[in-house]
Amino acid sequence: MRLWVKGKIRGLNLERLLNEARTQGVRPRMIRRQRSGEMTVICSPKDYEALQSLAREKGFDMTAGKAVGLFRWLRALKNRWGLGLGLLLGCLAAALSLRYVWAVEVINAGAYEADARTYLQEIGAVPGALRQSVDLTRLREQLEWRWPRVQWVRAEWAGVALRITLEEGVPPPEVKTEGRTGDVVAAEDGLLTNLTVYAGTAEKKAGDFVRAGQVLIRGEERGGNGEMIPVKARGEAAARVWVSARVRLPLYEENALPTGRQTRRTVIETPLFALAFRETPDYLTWDREARRLPLGGAWLPMEVVRETYYEAALETGQRSIEDVKKEGQRAALALLNKALLGDETVDKWINFSMIDGDTILTEATAEVKRDIGRFQPR
Repeated sequence: MRLWVKGKIRGLNLERLLNEARTQGVRPRMIRRQRSGEMTVICSPKDYEALQSLAREKGFDMTAGKAVGLFRWLRALKNRWGLGLGLLLGCLAAALSLRYVWAVEVINAGAYEADARTYLQEIGAVPGALRQSVDLTRLREQLEWRWPRVQWVRAEWAGVALRITLEEGVPPPEVKTEGRTGDVVAAEDGLLTNLTVYAGTAEKKAGDFVRAGQVLIRGEERGGNGEMIPVKARGEAAARVWVSARVRLPLYEENALPTGRQTRRTVIETPLFALAFRETPDYLTWDREARRLPLGGAWLPMEVVRETYYEAALETGQRSIEDVKKEGQRAALALLNKALLGDETVDKWINFSMIDGDTILTEATAEVKRDIGRFQPR
């Protein structure tokens, strides 16, 4: 990192002075003309001294150079070592603070808030925990599995705070009608159990199986003289609907078996760098165990990490069909419950099927009652 000096030159025909300076090896970093007969130059201290000597020799007026850039501040801190040390320690403390969780926020959890805070304490996601110990993706998946009727869960960092946002289930929207003529159509496939018409003419009846997009109530009514008058169709279309969720799970799994070989190494970690006294072993697969020894506290954020790597060999094993079915059933039902928010469930069932002899497909299906009518303007 070089020190640069800035100054001004005044006089006539400054270009001649700069051309002659270049012939003597002076290479300014920047030249900027301020106005006629005056320009600003930035160059190294050695080049500035040579340029200043040449300017005096040729009769030009050149100001004393001033340091610019980072070294200007470093030179200013040279006689204020206490301030410099304070700034350095402040930066290290700020860097250290970013490695920890300082607050945990649970937003929009409703009835789940108490359970959410209890669960976060159980897994150690609390103020004071290391950020690297909190896997946001895994945490979100665990919470979604824990509360299958929650619409979605978001786990994210908000500065130094861990923020968990939940969205509880909401009922399906009501039939939307706008201020112009149109029909009520089926939003999805289903078996009509009741069709109530408030305005318009029924096109289907209870017991009919309808497909998505088919007109249920036509936006027309017969007038007093027999002609058909366009209206805004309104009504309710209660139907039995079948919703399903599928999960594929393999019958085999990869198991890590220890070989007996192990490697130990020591690493010194700071917020700015990490120094290892040995390379990571060239094992294809390993398990890692780490013990941390803090040094210096908050004012000197440094840790000695003693790592042990245990070599492991991967072995493909056969899983029990019953275990795979149980796991697939739990996962499929969790996905199905997300799709059934606000619906009245009539029945649920599970089907299993084998794919290519090594994968089990689990399909969870539910029969629900819902209003499938949606207004469609013309």
